[in-house]
Amino acid sequence: MKVALLYIGVGRYSCFWEEFYNTCERNFLPEAEKHYFFATDMEAQLKVGNNVTLIHQEDLGWPCNTMYRFMFFLRVKEELRNYDYIYFCNANTRFKAPITPQEIVPTNEDGGLLMLTWQDMNADPDTFPFERRPQSAACVPFGTRQIYYQGTLNGGSCEEFIKLLEGCHEIVDRDFHNGYVPTAHDESALNAYMQGRKCKLVDSTYGRPEHRDKRHTAKIVFATKEKVLGRSYMRHFKKRGHSDTWLRKLLKKMGLIH
Repeated sequence: MKVALLYIGVGRYSCFWEEFYNTCERNFLPEAEKHYFFATDMEAQLKVGNNVTLIHQEDLGWPCNTMYRFMFFLRVKEELRNYDYIYFCNANTRFKAPITPQEIVPTNEDGGLLMLTWQDMNADPDTFPFERRPQSAACVPFGTRQIYYQGTLNGGSCEEFIKLLEGCHEIVDRDFHNGYVPTAHDESALNAYMQGRKCKLVDSTYGRPEHRDKRHTAKIVFATKEKVLGRSYMRHFKKRGHSDTWLRKLLKKMGLIH
């Protein structure tokens, strides 16, 4: 089984890479042939092996580094077609225990996609933090009977995941051109795309904030960013956005919009 791992580490976020890579190699589908597609602007400072493809990605600021993630990987769409399954993981992901195909690989009956949720399956979907503004392409209207999917881990068969990248790209692109920023950025686009679609659903055993894993039962945790990056950095991080004019010019230069 050939598996592609998609990863973003722009700026100081690249410091998460080594532990992500080492724990993924050891515990995530350990018998699979894995290759990593790493979008970063820190190539000169990174030492990577033969199973890593670096994708140069300029720092777009907050929230664009996360909101445009689907676009980053569509640039290597043809390379991704060489793999059986594709997974996206947050930068601060750590794999704590071995994870088998039976646990994490979706079947055709699952719709070929895998999603993570932290939500109570019995909760009222109208309480979930979907984008609700009808003007947004990412809108999930009140009354929609859908669980909320986290953006921190998702994956699927090659064919279905590339469709997901394209579909979420279209949602973000439509909002960008209409002057909207979805409430939860890429996560809002992901949830909008998943309306009416089936998936293999995993719970927080496969993705839990590290500080909430008190009993150490999670197989995948997300490291506390403040501990690694520093409180001061995180406090000012969301002030590092760029103007729409600057961003539009850069995205056009990169071929991400027309």
